[in-house]
Amino acid sequence: MHDLRKMWEIGGLVEDQNNDHVADRVNVWIDVEQDVYPDGLIDFCARLGFETTSLSFDFFEETNKYKYQLCFIQNDQQTAVEWAKNQLTVTYQDEENLSKLLRFLAGKWHVNFGGKDSHVQKMMLAGERIVLEDAFGKLEEYILDSEDDSISSRQYHVDSLTDVWSPFGFLHNREPSPENKQAVTFTPERGLSREAWIEIYYAAARIGMESTALAFPFTGAHSNHPFSFVFQPNDQEEASVQLEGNSVHFSGEQQSLVRAISYFFREKHWSFGGHFGAWENINRTPPPEEKMFEFTWDDQGEVEELYERLAALKKHNDSSEDMNINIFISEPKSIRDDIRLNVQKQFPQAQVIVRSAFKPGYFWLMEEVVPTLEGLDQTVDKVVITCKKEETEDGLELPIRWIQELYPVDEMISNKLGVDLANVDFECCEDVEATYNVSVYSSDHDLLYEDHIHIPVSKVPYVEEGKYSYPTTSYVSVYKENQQVMDTIIQTDRERFYMYYLEEILPKLWGHVDRADEDSGFLKPLFDRIEIEAEMSEEEQKIPVEEERISSLEALHEDLYFNTLDYFVVKGEQTGGEGYTAPGGVYPFLKVTPGKQPTARIVAYKWVERKVEKVSTKQLVFTSDQRTPIKSTYHVGEEVVHEDVREDIQVDSIPAGVFQPKVARVHPWLVEYSYRGEPIFVYEYFNDIQEEYYSAIKLSACKPTVLIETGHHANEVSSMPAVVEMMDEIAENHSDIIRNVNLVVIPRANPDGTALHERMIKDNPEWKHHAARYNAVGLEFSDVRYLNSIFGEGNVVPHIMKRWAPDILIDDHGIPSHEWTQPFAGYHVPPRFHMSFWIPNAMVYGIARQLNPEKYPRHNAVLDQITTSIQRKVQHTDIQDLNDYWVNRYRKYGNRYMPEMFPIEMTEDFIFYKWPTEIDGDSRNAISRFPDWVSADILSEVADETVYGESLETCKKAHRLFDLGAIEWIDKDAQRCNRSYDSNEISVSRERPLRI
Repeated sequence: MHDLRKMWEIGGLVEDQNNDHVADRVNVWIDVEQDVYPDGLIDFCARLGFETTSLSFDFFEETNKYKYQLCFIQNDQQTAVEWAKNQLTVTYQDEENLSKLLRFLAGKWHVNFGGKDSHVQKMMLAGERIVLEDAFGKLEEYILDSEDDSISSRQYHVDSLTDVWSPFGFLHNREPSPENKQAVTFTPERGLSREAWIEIYYAAARIGMESTALAFPFTGAHSNHPFSFVFQPNDQEEASVQLEGNSVHFSGEQQSLVRAISYFFREKHWSFGGHFGAWENINRTPPPEEKMFEFTWDDQGEVEELYERLAALKKHNDSSEDMNINIFISEPKSIRDDIRLNVQKQFPQAQVIVRSAFKPGYFWLMEEVVPTLEGLDQTVDKVVITCKKEETEDGLELPIRWIQELYPVDEMISNKLGVDLANVDFECCEDVEATYNVSVYSSDHDLLYEDHIHIPVSKVPYVEEGKYSYPTTSYVSVYKENQQVMDTIIQTDRERFYMYYLEEILPKLWGHVDRADEDSGFLKPLFDRIEIEAEMSEEEQKIPVEEERISSLEALHEDLYFNTLDYFVVKGEQTGGEGYTAPGGVYPFLKVTPGKQPTARIVAYKWVERKVEKVSTKQLVFTSDQRTPIKSTYHVGEEVVHEDVREDIQVDSIPAGVFQPKVARVHPWLVEYSYRGEPIFVYEYFNDIQEEYYSAIKLSACKPTVLIETGHHANEVSSMPAVVEMMDEIAENHSDIIRNVNLVVIPRANPDGTALHERMIKDNPEWKHHAARYNAVGLEFSDVRYLNSIFGEGNVVPHIMKRWAPDILIDDHGIPSHEWTQPFAGYHVPPRFHMSFWIPNAMVYGIARQLNPEKYPRHNAVLDQITTSIQRKVQHTDIQDLNDYWVNRYRKYGNRYMPEMFPIEMTEDFIFYKWPTEIDGDSRNAISRFPDWVSADILSEVADETVYGESLETCKKAHRLFDLGAIEWIDKDAQRCNRSYDSNEISVSRERPLRI
């Protein structure tokens, strides 16, 4: 014997298969009599679906799958429902009373009905009263609320049949929300076949499952909701599904009509591997490319100019005389050694020194000073390097630029000489003549060695008038008899090309772009892209300190990319008062070839406008012999298209380059296409279900949801493999996490950027390649979120927000794994950056967008919990050891001199920056846009630009620890799910923000 009060509870007509205390299937098969198809059973099925998060369309079939049976027995004496053993029996006098009772059970009945908790064995309908009978025959009577006509506050704006069943579920609001309230009316006309009725009942169940609130009744004279389904059998050979305002009309011959109803309510959206809406998945091919211009460039190069200068010297001087020839040249050591030999041959009596013109202080110490120290008789205990403070007023360099240019010489010296790392230190001084002085001491504080060097610099204009950089440069100085006979700056090959690009190419690019549209340069690019292919001979080597490398062409790559962006910022400010943030793609492809004279080819491509065409399906046509529609009528803009619909469709599969979990059972969703037409998938991962359909918004209403985005900036390589490994780790070792939360993962957010990165790493696999961080046309696609732009990558997060309404968003990012230098922007990172990314400050650290703590204390409590949980997850691991290592490096080289530029904000031993964030309904950031229901919006940063092998494994581990720490503290049982039972609406909602 069962309590009817528990009808809608787990263990009643719904069940929890996966033991997470959330209903995930129906638990009853419904046995309807032939020729008895009550309207009220539509309401009942809607409530049945509402009480679960997933279901299958099989509960009108006799089966052993479900524990209970619902059956209907005609009885002239009473209309009642009774639960005995495994059977819920409904007796009825006529269909009208049967529907009335079923509507009451659907829209009014719940576990606490009447404020009582008595056991209810039987329920009877007596006119306008409901009579409840307990196990002892005691009766309670309630007057039914009148079913007055009422108009729901829910507003519908349906333009297309595919708005009814979209990838987000059933009739979602246009703006993301954790609520999906539905107020619909079903109007089935007499004469429908049994098969049609069963499909309608299933339809109501699926709608109920997809909703967080339902307005009742669905049927009957008092159902007057703002959206309706009308089912009309007729004698037409075909059947149609027609959108008429906020009403969907199903009409046609019986068997064709069954096909139409079945397809419309059963078929999954094409983005989930189904067929529904496939005819709207129209051509996404970008328009043909148009070149704006193409130029080639070559130059004799700095080495040839050096030889010309020395030839002129030889012509006017006796080459057999004693001379001191001091050369700085931007070449690798092998080329520099050849130059020294060639010069020595020309001037046999001269003392010739050939030094690097890139990071010259570092190479001076490592190539000249350290070998001398290795030959000393006494043990070196301390090395002090005094660096000249940079004080050029119009220069972009930081005061500590000469310390920066030595990095990481302290570790190299420590390793070479066995000196304690702390005893290799720097001083930044104003009143010194030389660029560098080095003083070396014994353990007794005796001075063992001392030397100094002057570093030549050039003056290069920046993209902003009145600002300059002072990069180290090539140079030749010749002394004869203590008289300087030559003192000549020679432009490096890099500078020669950069000045050509700055003075010739950028003005041409500016002159070719169309700036008439107010969105141009902000929400869409001014040009498609500019490709720069350059080849020259430069220093390129990896050094044995972490992932450090010395690469002057990588530095040029960064300068070309970021300085081009800054050029358009400046031009925008000058011409329109606002700097352009999205000028176009900047693609530097640079190749190091020792001994090669510098050459380059530059090609610029025009931006070709492409509109987002709204496709609106108005009609589908069905026959009795095909499961899918045979024809569709849809609008594309103003054009009306009548099109045959293919029964077999080809939907893109997950691309080979996208990482997939091996153990975790995920549900893929093809959420969007990138600008270049690449599919972008999302993995939905939640406690396993066995049913055919599930509701994302209902799952989120029942337990917290976390969204993790990876590969947003495509050159940040470790988050994409890390997140799928984390899901497998959860499946194998942390099943409690997935019982507590739903995970939604973007495994590759930026496929076009990834494709560009893959092109760039072919020649230079370990460069940072910041030029590949944005999308195909150089757009930071988060800037166009919520705008439904042609850049599909920008629509992904808004689509997920709409489908899942997540509580926590984690955007997994990366920082350079090695030094980031830009000689033509002040050596440091771009001037518009307000904090330093010059060297890593941690192996992994966090950033959070923080709401006002006084106004939003619960959000900040969640944030504090997250930061503490992450710190504890990282604690006592090798990742913490690396964090300690990097923060000490960051302090030594930057923070102790310029704490504002090199900030450190700690949560215990973990860096976590908190960015104050204002509420803004138009914001592109989740917590700022949706503060009422988003609990936290955080970013991870891992030193992964660009790493491989063991270093990649370390970075992946750092991401996994960060993400696990951010979610594993969540206790589902602490998150309150509330049900409300108003006079005309039943709803479920979860308290937000998350509870600690």
